[in-house]
Amino acid sequence: MGAPQDGCGPATLITTRWPVLEVISVQVARNTLPYVWTTVPAGQGLYQPANPPVGIYGSIAPTAAAEGGQGILVSSQYINWAYGRNGYAIQVSYVNGWPHTSLTANAASGATTIAVDDCTGWAVTSALTGMTGATGTVYDAGNQEVIQCTAASATQGPGTLTLASPLQSAHASGTMVSTLPQSVVWAAILFCCSQALTRGATSTTVLQAPGGKSEGGAKRAQTLREQACEILAPFKRII
Repeated sequence: MGAPQDGCGPATLITTRWPVLEVISVQVARNTLPYVWTTVPAGQGLYQPANPPVGIYGSIAPTAAAEGGQGILVSSQYINWAYGRNGYAIQVSYVNGWPHTSLTANAASGATTIAVDDCTGWAVTSALTGMTGATGTVYDAGNQEVIQCTAASATQGPGTLTLASPLQSAHASGTMVSTLPQSVVWAAILFCCSQALTRGATSTTVLQAPGGKSEGGAKRAQTLREQACEILAPFKRII
């Protein structure tokens, strides 16, 4: 957690996980035992993500950047300097991370709903755009397509996602559906190629950049790991 900001502005809670998609509840108490908790009323704009993620909700295409933050703003009505520094104990429940799931049943072309193994985050209403539903990619080789969710049958765990428009292609059970930034997906591919080379695979095909030099297996594996780490650098958090 964090300390209240100077003046009469909202307090900023620094969470351990990011990006914060939605704040479920906030409770505060004076930092003396036993705690007497007060629940901050929901639905009144008294708390929200400090830096809502960009490109997940209300977007026509999945995000490619490490947007979003790990802060939560809470009204100074409930957290302020009345009790001095470290004067409050705070409990907060929130949804974080890029919505990510896979199909639990075959999806036919033209379908407007899909059965998935995790609905978490897919039907969140963005504090930034006010729009409900995440935009993600169905990763299915030549049948890859972008979908936008408008509703979910559950807030977390298995359920059904309702789509803004019908599927253009059929997809088999187990197909990945994700809002993860494209750079993260590419980094994962590089790590997999590196692992394959490290364990002594007899044949691994990796795209070579024009003008790039040819490298042996061990050196090539190291290069791929370094490239993946560089791609993921923007996703590091500073607390």
